[in-house]
Parts: sequence; structure tokens; C-alpha cells
Amino acid sequence: MPAQKSKIALLFREIQYGNKPAFDELFVAYYDQLLAFAKQYTKQLESAEEITSELFVKIWLRRETLSNVLNPEVYLYVATKNACLNLIRSNKKRQQFFTEPPIEQVLEQIPHVYEMAMEDKELIKILDLAVASLPGQRQIIFKLVKEQGLKSSEVAQILDLSKRTVENQLYKAVKTLAAAISDYLGYHPQAKIPKAQVISSLSIFFF
Repeated sequence: MPAQKSKIALLFREIQYGNKPAFDELFVAYYDQLLAFAKQYTKQLESAEEITSELFVKIWLRRETLSNVLNPEVYLYVATKNACLNLIRSNKKRQQFFTEPPIEQVLEQIPHVYEMAMEDKELIKILDLAVASLPGQRQIIFKLVKEQGLKSSEVAQILDLSKRTVENQLYKAVKTLAAAISDYLGYHPQAKIPKAQVISSLSIFFF
């Protein structure tokens, strides 16, 4: 991750001076990630594509201002998020996208360790369905951490949340996924375990 952050910072500096190949490299490296992120908000591929494409156009047109960006990766995600929110507000559909359904009671008893290989296709399928069923914001947080490799503090910046909120949402997501696969594993321990151990135990699957 440090190497990646140094790379994007270098690309931003090169783009600032009109380096088109650097811009193309940035586009290739981040377009798909930002598109997937935007789609989490818009729920529409076409809108997400438009927002993501416009972001890169603005980056090029306003390249002289890139020196003001302290954290380029966070900047890309925040800019994408803000564009999505503006679209949602303009369509008067923000409540539709962000009203989370009631969260089912989280199981208090979960396995300490899952020693099952990820080659198990049935287990992977169950996990994918469980992730897809997570409430909107929780799913976004989980995917940013799991798929994009961002830290909780970075996700908090991107979504304008406190770090504690991000960590709590991540914890709830992990517990939900643990509950989803517990029947498949056939293992239901009786003891409660702390948050840190929950996330650590599931890291062989999700991180």
C-alpha cells in the first residue's frame, strides 16, 4: 500500500504539469475501482459511469490545482462520493438509497477460527450472497476495506464518518457474514469473543 500511495502521488504531480501518459495511467489504475464505488451509491451503472468519467475529465481540466491535494487516493473517492450525493439530491432519491433496512439481531456466538480453504466454491457463494445483502453503507465500508485495501481512517475520510463508526460497521458486517456461514460450517460455539478477535478470526476469509 505505501508503494501504491507513492505512485499515485507521483502521477498527480506529473498530471499537474500536463503529462498525458501519467493521466492515462491514473485512469487505467482507478477507473474500475471508482466506478464500482459510485455504483454502490447510484445503483445504476449508467449514472456511475457518467460520474466516474466526469471526474477524470475534471482532473485533467483542473490539473493545475492538483498540488493542493494532500492525499490523492482519498481525494478520488471523496470526489466520487460527492458527485454521487449531488446526483441523488438532484433526483430527490437520497432517502431511497440510504434508508437502511432494520438490522437483524446479530448472533452473539460465532466461531473463533474458520479453518476451511477458500477453494470451497459453495462457501464462497454463501459469502458473496451475504456481502450483497449487507445494508448500503455497511456494504460500501466492507468493500472499501476488503477489496480496495483502504484503512478504517481513510474510509472515514472518504465517507465523512468517524473512525469509530467505520470500525463498528465493519465489525457488524463481519459478524453478519460469520452468521451466514455458521450453519454451513456446522460449528456454533457458546462463548462470546471480543470485536478484535472476531475480525481477526475471519481475516482468513475476508482480508
